[in-house]
Amino acid sequence: MSTANKITRILSDLHFGHRSSRVRDLSQIAPLLEGAGRVLFNGDTVEMLFTDERESGAAAIATLRGLCQEAGAEPVFLSGNHDPMLTETHFLELAGGAVFITHGDILFHGLSPWSVEAGLLKTAHTREMEALGHPADLSGQFLALRRAVLALEPLGEQIRALRKPGLLHAIARHLWPPSLPWHIARGWARTPFLAEAFASRHAPQSRFVVIGHTHFGGVWRVGPRVVINTGSFLPLSRRFALDLDEDALSVRAIVFQGGLFRAGREVAKFRLHR
Repeated sequence: MSTANKITRILSDLHFGHRSSRVRDLSQIAPLLEGAGRVLFNGDTVEMLFTDERESGAAAIATLRGLCQEAGAEPVFLSGNHDPMLTETHFLELAGGAVFITHGDILFHGLSPWSVEAGLLKTAHTREMEALGHPADLSGQFLALRRAVLALEPLGEQIRALRKPGLLHAIARHLWPPSLPWHIARGWARTPFLAEAFASRHAPQSRFVVIGHTHFGGVWRVGPRVVINTGSFLPLSRRFALDLDEDALSVRAIVFQGGLFRAGREVAKFRLHR
C-alpha cells in the first residue's frame, strides 16, 4: 500500500511487557495505526532492558511490525531507557528540521531522577560521562546514556521487585519517600525548559520538540519552540498521538474504548511552516 500523502503518527512509552502497562495485548493499539503512512515509536515501546526480557521484547517488536504492515504503515523505532538496545536511532529531525524528536531521557543527568533506581542511574551516568570525557556531541552523549542504562542489567530482579504492578502500587511509588512527589513535580515543571534548551543547542533550526519519557503529557510554548510530550500508557498518565503531515502538526488525545486505544479529539494544532 502506498504511503504517499499519509500522516506520520508519533506514539511513545507503550511500555509493553511492564507489569503496569495499560497495553495488555498489542492488538489493542491497532486503531492507532490506521490511516498512517508511517508510525514512529518514540522510545520505551517494549520492556527489554534486562536479559530475560530480550526474547519477549523482540517478539513484541515483530508483532508491532506485523500490525503496522497490516495497516499499511511503515514502523520506525527510536530507543528509550527501557529499550536502549532496540535501535541505534536516538533522535530524528522531520519536516526539514522543523520537528526534533527524541525520547527525552537525554534531558536529565541520571535519566530518571524520579525513579526507584534514580541513585543507581545517576552514579552510572556520571561514571560513563567521565569515561567519555563529557562529550558535547550527541553521539557521545547518547552513548554514555545507553551505557548507564545497561549498567543496571545485573540489578534486574532488585529493580523489578520495586516496580510492583497495579494502580495502588503506582500511587505508593509516587508518594514514598516523602520527598519523591517534590522531585516528580520538579521534573515535570523543568522538562519543557530542558527540552527547549537542548534543542537550542543541538537542533537550533527546530520549532517543535517532541518527547515522551516523563509520562506527563502536554503541550507548552517555551521561547521560540513548542514542546510536546506524548505521555505514556502507564497508570496516572495522559497519552497523546501526534500527527504530522506536509503542512501541520496536530496533537490528539488517545482514548480507551471497547478495549482498544484510539485517537480521539484534537487538543492542539500548529502550522509546520511560517
